Amino acid sequence: MFAALTLALGCETAPSTPSAVLRGVGPDAILLRLPADGGIVAAYTADADSVLWRSRAPAPKLSAVLGFDDFSGLVIALDTAGHAISIDLRLGMAERLGTSALQGEVRSEGTAAFGQDSAGRVVRVTPVATWTWAPTEPARHLIPLPDGALLVISESAGGTAIRRLIPPEARVTDSTELPAARSVLRTATGDRLWVLTEGELIALRTRDLSPALTIPLGDPVAAMEATPSGDRLFLASDRDALRVIDRFAEQEQGRVSLPGPATALRMDPDGAYLLARTEAPAGIQVIAIGTMRVVATFAGAWRDDLPAVTPQGQVVVARDGAIVVLDIVTGREVRRVPGGAADHWHLLRWNGFRPRAASLDRPVEFEDPDSVAAEEATAEGAAAIPPSSAPAGSTTWTLSFATLIDQARAREVAREITVEGRTARVVTGDREGAPIYRVLLGPYLSREVAERAGMLSGRAYWVFEGTP
Repeated sequence: MFAALTLALGCETAPSTPSAVLRGVGPDAILLRLPADGGIVAAYTADADSVLWRSRAPAPKLSAVLGFDDFSGLVIALDTAGHAISIDLRLGMAERLGTSALQGEVRSEGTAAFGQDSAGRVVRVTPVATWTWAPTEPARHLIPLPDGALLVISESAGGTAIRRLIPPEARVTDSTELPAARSVLRTATGDRLWVLTEGELIALRTRDLSPALTIPLGDPVAAMEATPSGDRLFLASDRDALRVIDRFAEQEQGRVSLPGPATALRMDPDGAYLLARTEAPAGIQVIAIGTMRVVATFAGAWRDDLPAVTPQGQVVVARDGAIVVLDIVTGREVRRVPGGAADHWHLLRWNGFRPRAASLDRPVEFEDPDSVAAEEATAEGAAAIPPSSAPAGSTTWTLSFATLIDQARAREVAREITVEGRTARVVTGDREGAPIYRVLLGPYLSREVAERAGMLSGRAYWVFEGTP
């Protein structure tokens, strides 16, 4: 049973502070402050120190922020006991995911957190379910992918074993063996896995673990990082320069000069800057991707959450117990949060703090409810509105709850989902020649109605346009 921690969250704006009002289009850049010792969670705009939002109840003590799912508005974090925690910025709830403390390398993707339990089993916890899988060898790295698959990387007698699964199924869909891996890196898009061995750099296609590229290495690599698109890979070694590997040219394409050897790398999510930590001389080097040159150097601590680059071209660093925001071009200090270095910070993109549209709170109206009800389907768990009943040229919306490779399991999941008397159905699809089974509910005449049904289901879901 999940242990739920209620957070009464309110969208509070600082009074008489125009900068606290979100404007423009697209997702907003938000700096989220999560107290490490437990306390009030606060959100700031990335280009101002005005508080956009505060929680009215304290969050639990946290050890790390794992990620953020912008679709559901969930921040996934890890508390000091090793439990995954989801903080819902929409509903005002903080919930412990699962009952087991997660060990080893803990990662998140979407609304799920991945780790290992005390028995060495791989564990995936989500707001609605817990899944476990026992690997034949102890897992060293867990790499979740955006398409729902999971790569489990283990040490084997021959070197490194990589297995691909699609939770909640326990069947291994693909596997490969490589020489002993020193480190691994997934591209942001999830289409490639870079594996660093003793003498080679190997790129694998994550959809089937087939090799895409192998590059011999001479110097030992201390760190590696890729651009968001995955077109270039940067390698740090004991030299005063970064090696640049072009994915499409399949070879080294130049170097980036540094004042000293880099020991860690971090990419700006927008792909404009690369951050490099150098110890001699000490500093955070800011590299412009466009010119491949160091454009600024700042002092500050290198942590799991900071430094970070904002869309406004500023660097957020922890320095002298405070959080300091520095302009990359001028080098001047823009803002300072005294005492902020003791807490966890997470830079996210989200438009959920914008004012709620009044139309979302209006009752749903149908022009002809009798004709709609008469055409509702019942086979295989009836959809909300049959496609044939939608007006010509109208847009419909469908809820998706799961994509499975086992038809019996998909039917079982569908039978468990009922919203307002309608049960989900299973639709067969194809993925690279293999059948897949999607658990769907709908279609609906508007996205708002589909969202409401998804919330009533009490399960993780996503909404897509049209009818499969």
